[in-house]
Amino acid sequence: MIEQKNECKVISITLVSAVLFCSLIVISSLLPLANSGPNANKFNSFGMWLSVGIVLLLYIIPLIIYILGIRAVRFVLAFVLVIGILSDFSLIAVVFMSNLFAKNSLYTLMGVICIASLIVNVIWFLVVFRSSSK
Repeated sequence: MIEQKNECKVISITLVSAVLFCSLIVISSLLPLANSGPNANKFNSFGMWLSVGIVLLLYIIPLIIYILGIRAVRFVLAFVLVIGILSDFSLIAVVFMSNLFAKNSLYTLMGVICIASLIVNVIWFLVVFRSSSK
């Protein structure tokens, strides 16, 4: 019973983390920085949707394997979330510096989502690896 409850927590926190990371991609495509070059993801472009799809695949495939009962895949998920944490830290720095020069509410929204993503990813690590030591 406890194991099933913990599995539901892991699944829900992983999905929230995936949604937050995908929302960071979408919001960053709305920022003025998206117009900075030809390789930048502009909103509703093929590149933006491809990025969202790749991120979802990186989250969903290991999550499906986790649901099927292979618990070792949580280390793969941990690697994906570490990349998310590193991205959050770098994006927070970029958002902070950009918000100093251009007062745009999208920068503030992106900063809030970065902080929320960072918190969710840390909670994911606490839930997954604390429960495994019991």
